[in-house]
Amino acid sequence: MMKKSWFVVHTKPVQEETVTMHLKHKGIETYAPKIETCAYNGLKKIIKTKSLFPNYLFAWCERKNVPQVCWTRGVKKVLWENNAPQPIADELILSLKSLTDHDGLIRPARRRAYRKHDLVLITSGPLKDIYALFDHWESDQERVCLLLNLLNAQIRVTVPAALVAVA
Repeated sequence: MMKKSWFVVHTKPVQEETVTMHLKHKGIETYAPKIETCAYNGLKKIIKTKSLFPNYLFAWCERKNVPQVCWTRGVKKVLWENNAPQPIADELILSLKSLTDHDGLIRPARRRAYRKHDLVLITSGPLKDIYALFDHWESDQERVCLLLNLLNAQIRVTVPAALVAVA
């Protein structure tokens, strides 16, 4: 029996789920890492799940089965090098899987190591592009309290942590 390897599959736009389903029917295991992101509409937090590598997934198969993968509906191509399908190291997939939570999603680290009076920049929302000083984390760990200097007065505001970056 030949050794199975991971191959990088380039899919047509937004076809990762379809390709995964078709390859599963062919008996080929796939891995399409997903990441949880959050966006803000004003101050309303919207959590979304999206592909870590849009239009790409990994297929676990023997080299002789790569043509089956190539001819699957929704696949553009399998990445090749020197006129042969190029497998990737198993360690890459293992390290990606090690980043996932119990539900298989990769979640970015939520809490930065801000210290009191660090200069930060508000990157989105009504206070966009305003510099402030970090004061403290709120109890829910998703919001930060900042000190703004506006009109010669120091004002304390609380904003979602995702809207703040190191200045």
